[in-house]
Amino acid sequence: MEYRGTQKVVVTGEDFGPAVKKTIIKLNQVIDCIDMNNLKVIEEKNGVIDKTTGEEGIIRTEREIIDAYTSDEYGNKVNTSSYYMTIEMAISPGVGSPFIFHETTQLNNWCNPYRLHISGMDVNPDIDAEGDAKLCPQLDKWSMNSYKAVDGIKYAYAEYKPTNDCKKHPLVIWLHGLGEGGTDPSIDLLANKVTALADVPFQKCMNQAYVLVPQCPTMWMDNGIGEYKSDTKNSIYTKSLFEFIDCYVKNNPDIDANRIYIGGCSNGGYMTMEMILHYPHYFAAAFPICEAYHDAYMTNDQIDSIKHMPIWFTYAKTDHVIDYTLCTEPTVKRLLAAGATNIHVSVFDDVHDTTGLYKNEDGSTYEYNGHCSWIYWDNDECCDGDLNAWEWLGQQGN
Repeated sequence: MEYRGTQKVVVTGEDFGPAVKKTIIKLNQVIDCIDMNNLKVIEEKNGVIDKTTGEEGIIRTEREIIDAYTSDEYGNKVNTSSYYMTIEMAISPGVGSPFIFHETTQLNNWCNPYRLHISGMDVNPDIDAEGDAKLCPQLDKWSMNSYKAVDGIKYAYAEYKPTNDCKKHPLVIWLHGLGEGGTDPSIDLLANKVTALADVPFQKCMNQAYVLVPQCPTMWMDNGIGEYKSDTKNSIYTKSLFEFIDCYVKNNPDIDANRIYIGGCSNGGYMTMEMILHYPHYFAAAFPICEAYHDAYMTNDQIDSIKHMPIWFTYAKTDHVIDYTLCTEPTVKRLLAAGATNIHVSVFDDVHDTTGLYKNEDGSTYEYNGHCSWIYWDNDECCDGDLNAWEWLGQQGN
């Protein structure tokens, strides 16, 4: 009798974004053992086939198999026969992503189609990665919801809530980068490994915090016609985002209104600056990362309005997407000259893999695009001398 089955993939959020790490195959009959020598997995998905033009097409890649075994329905290895088998596959910054970045919309989406062809078995290759044909263990702590503002703008959002212990807790707000707009907050959580903010190390530094991850429909720097804001005109989201945040705080009475922290990367770093410039006395601290707010558009009065605020800036010198000499660098200088006393900066020479897992072809340490300095923040690797950024953030407003 031939083995037939369907698949459900396990997706994890890594430093470089989401990755399909396992496929769990539900079979029509019990399987006792698996011969890895006869296994082969071909990944087939829509992707960008010409990076210079943004042309999209179907990409086929043979996935490296690490292990294969009988399992339970969640992909956990079992030492008995089972109706389930799991195949573990190698992942890397260039292999295994179920996302595609569309040049036309400037948004990440789940690949459709996404297929895994399994040799030697009649297994349906089609996988609804966007829908319920996936497991994302890192999302289990999070809830998804939406908020419609008075002006009609609808924000999808993800939230993490600490255990109700009759105590006040800080609120940490994360604002996503360019590609993570839309209506699916799981894209925000996985694309930049924002899930780290709900994990034990970060939560310990915060002494248990709410985490709110709003998602705008387009991009934070939207000038109203879908183009990048390049002048002093406000983002179309400024007013309604604040309305949403303030409403969220009021609807969760155990949030400490004196400990509301806001930050984000790139487009979200821009929006972090936009929010603290417009509402300088609402936020207890800010942590903009590779932020895109041009210093030339900040007035001296605006600099004075935020010089009291604790702010931690992060960027890398190899960032060729955002020019830090026009954004972070001059803003820090002006804040310090204005008398700011709680300004910290983590400046990195480049952005490289610090896990030891990924190498270049010549064996050297893998280097990411220099814009990706949020990787250091997510891994708790931002410091200013002996001062740690996560620990510093958790101390603000106390």
